[in-house]
Amino acid sequence: MRSAWIKWARGVEHQQVLARAVREFDFSKAYAYERTDNVGDVADPVVRVQWRLKVLEPFPERWGAVVGDVLTNLRAALDHTFWAAVMAHTGMPPKPQLVTFPLSVAHDKIFKDKVKNLRPLVAPEFWELVEAVQPFRSERPMDEPLEWLRWVSNADKHRAVRVIGQMAFDMGPVIFDGERYEMVEEARFTGPVEDDAVVARLTFKRPVGGRSVNLVPTFAYSPVVQVGEEVDRVEPLHVVMEAMRRHVVDVVDKATAILGARRPSLDELELGMEHVAVAAENAGVIATFRDQRGTVHRLDVPAGDEVRAAARKWAGLPG
Repeated sequence: MRSAWIKWARGVEHQQVLARAVREFDFSKAYAYERTDNVGDVADPVVRVQWRLKVLEPFPERWGAVVGDVLTNLRAALDHTFWAAVMAHTGMPPKPQLVTFPLSVAHDKIFKDKVKNLRPLVAPEFWELVEAVQPFRSERPMDEPLEWLRWVSNADKHRAVRVIGQMAFDMGPVIFDGERYEMVEEARFTGPVEDDAVVARLTFKRPVGGRSVNLVPTFAYSPVVQVGEEVDRVEPLHVVMEAMRRHVVDVVDKATAILGARRPSLDELELGMEHVAVAAENAGVIATFRDQRGTVHRLDVPAGDEVRAAARKWAGLPG
């Protein structure tokens, strides 16, 4: 089992390198927003405003390569775990090239074939662990971190893994200074986004009497990675990295206990923790947004509702 632990540790080390690179990246200079409107056309009874994302500095391509290094080692940690179980139970298999840790989102013929070929090679209690961690056991198999690992590692081998930007939160992009105005249309974009994409549109009835309107947009932007075949199946980069790390080490740790092997110490594994202290003030969980004054903030909070709530609080929006 030692090689499985070493592979996991190397994956963690690459994750630390990636987290450091993200912390050191200057998000305040990476993107901006370009506004167009018809404010000057006083004959038009409605005001139409839209904002486009302008990517000034794309996320480094190297990030995708480092993600690939993480994936290679985490996937190998599972495969080494299965190999250790085979050697402990039946010895050298007749077809070593077929020995891998199976992962599947469906209990279909493909998985049943793997059961037929692989199950006899390992002890029953180890196979129980394999079955227990299958993504198809979940109500949402495609959202399981081990399925992310399976899909993204395959994509990294045969295609490419890109770290892209997304509009991270549905935050209510515009604040009106002053009184309310009658809204005709409000649209905002949440999800993966490319340079020059329209990220928000606003249409409202033109104020009477030539009153001025101060529109204050609040936008959020963060790095994500594709985790499934559909191009919009993305998850925040830090969420994917952390979830895969935790799920893989859980499998390796339980397998170690089943096989009666020794757990190596953290000192032995050398997890590359020297990167943690670099730019630590920028946090390791990254999402950015601009508040009413145009200041770029970085958030160090979990993904999902807590992120949205924190962002809205920073932006002065109601909860």
